[in-house]
Parts: sequence; structure tokens; C-alpha cells
Amino acid sequence: MTAATATEVLVSSPVADLESDGLLGEFPEGPRLVGTTCDACGNTMIGTRIVCSDCVGTDVTRVALPTAGVLYTFTRLHVGAEGVRPLGYVDFDGDVRTLADLRETEDAPLMPGIRVALGVDGDAWWFAPEATDASIAPAATEATEASEEEK
Repeated sequence: MTAATATEVLVSSPVADLESDGLLGEFPEGPRLVGTTCDACGNTMIGTRIVCSDCVGTDVTRVALPTAGVLYTFTRLHVGAEGVRPLGYVDFDGDVRTLADLRETEDAPLMPGIRVALGVDGDAWWFAPEATDASIAPAATEATEASEEEK
């Protein structure tokens, strides 16, 4: 018996699960971020997908993601001539998290736990604090009150 001298080369190609379309789409409700929901397992993901990232199912549906959520965490980037660029993770109402540009003003500062809403201008999109004082999550309010008491 002779041993095989040639080895078979196996090549695996990655599955192109994320389409190259932009994240912003037009829906009957107006401009929204595009998501995909897996019809097999119910997982929702940001972007237009052709394969579920949880179960690898291919039975998926394009959906409009919610326009509001909670700011999980953020940072301020101090680079370039454009000044400070706030950037953070937003947990949509539901079970999707995304990294997004943020906007803030003196009247509406950023802090983890606050409610944020989607803003759109042309192809640009970002999240900014919702306009009501009630948008601050209880944990964020308690942290602010404790900080003020320490002063």
C-alpha cells in the first residue's frame, strides 16, 4: 500500500452575510435604520443581511429598526479639525445595539442610561438625547443625585 503524497487543499470562503447597501432606508414611517429579522429564530440585526448571525438561517426579512433607544456608553473623540466627535453604543428599543455618532447640547448632555432618538439629515444619521427630562433612566438620575450630594 502506498500512502497518498498529495494533500487536498480545502478552501473555505466567508459567507457574505451583510449587503453593501447603506444602513439608512426609506419606509412608510419615514427614514429609518435598516434591520433584518430572522424568520427562523427571531433574532434582529442591524443592516441588510442575507444570513442570520445567530442560526445561519437564510429565511430573513428586512425591517425598520426603532427610532429610539437607550445610550449604553459613549466617548468623545478629540481628533481632527472638526472638534469633538461624540460616539457611543445605543441599545434600540428591542434587542439590537449599534455604534453611532451622537449629538449633544448644553441643555441635553450625554450620559449612560438616557433615552436617545434617531436624527436624520440626507444620508447622515445620529442619535441625540430625547427632548424630555423623563428620558433620563432611573440609574442615571440616581448617579447624578448621588454625585450632587457628595459636593
